[in-house]
Amino acid sequence: MSLESTMEENLKKHSNAAYRINSKIANDPELSGEEYHACATYVKECCDLGMKVEEHFNGQATAFKASIKRSIHPVMKIALLAEYDALPDIGHGCGHSANGAMSFLAAAAFHDMEDIPVDIDLIGTPDEELRGGKVAMCKQNIFKEYDLAMMVHVSPNETTPNSRFLALSDYRIKFHGQTAHAAAQPWQGRNALNGAMLALHAVDMLRQHVRPETRIGSYIVHGGTASNIVPDYSEVECCIRHTQRKYLDTVIAKVMNCFKGAAIATETTYEVAEWGYAFDDMLWNETATEVVRQVLRDMHIPFQEERDGGSSDIGNVSHQCPAVHIELAMGNTFYPGHSREIADMVKNKNIESTILQGAHIMVKTILRMASDEVVRNSMKKEFSEAGQ
Repeated sequence: MSLESTMEENLKKHSNAAYRINSKIANDPELSGEEYHACATYVKECCDLGMKVEEHFNGQATAFKASIKRSIHPVMKIALLAEYDALPDIGHGCGHSANGAMSFLAAAAFHDMEDIPVDIDLIGTPDEELRGGKVAMCKQNIFKEYDLAMMVHVSPNETTPNSRFLALSDYRIKFHGQTAHAAAQPWQGRNALNGAMLALHAVDMLRQHVRPETRIGSYIVHGGTASNIVPDYSEVECCIRHTQRKYLDTVIAKVMNCFKGAAIATETTYEVAEWGYAFDDMLWNETATEVVRQVLRDMHIPFQEERDGGSSDIGNVSHQCPAVHIELAMGNTFYPGHSREIADMVKNKNIESTILQGAHIMVKTILRMASDEVVRNSMKKEFSEAGQ
């Protein structure tokens, strides 16, 4: 039996466990950093297969690392990434329950193999939707020991061989003023909401003078308690993105001036706190992406070329080792990201074929890289040169 045929058998052998993981997590959605049941599910399934598992990995309560395979003479070391946090009020509207199940299935298939010269770990990476669990791992240089990190993320109707993510920084800005009766003595007050609103208007005006790749999103978290009270406290959140971290940092400085100026104009004070970790842009690796393209073509999976999208903490990973974030279509109908429709799709039994297909893509990609020294060297060289 050929190597690929053996891997096909292994994928089928462990598919029910992967489907079980997805179903359990999809129907028990847990918010970012609170994925205790999901993490325990992975740990149990990995331990049942005889994998060595490190819980509370990287000091995160809902992270884990499972040692999948160790070779005598490995030609590369690979991290398969599993996400499993959900969205408030929506559930798994980003499909993380299925994403992680694919990585588990690929890992389980490799765990049964003895003659493949690769070292493989399955890393459970929580908190992608809020603070960025992978960033916490990057701060400890976890991924610098790997030659490749990869995952497959479900998409409603389009497949892409990799993803171009925007760098992101998110902030909470608190304005402080002085309460007063809004009708009897408004001149005694200093309006914190005015400070916040003036700042947001300034940010809107700034949009005309930043590059078109820039994205700025904001909303008022707290704006007061009653119409007859001058609010002494207001809070806004401001999320700023760009395709490159270096330029994004210049935009952040401009945005902060908007908040500073608004505070001066309204005689309020303000304080800024970073909300979650800063996400980096995706460091592109064309060599790795082209291998995925070849796999998709061989599997007769139609795909679109990648384009700028949102942000993800795998961007930070891509600056420590080559990384690919594959998008895999679940069907032919478009639904918005982070929607209840997607949450329903990962609960439907039809998702099982997508999970199996995603694991196939990862397995075939790794096998190609493991057997081609030229590709491995090219991927490594490209990564090294891109980081200079």
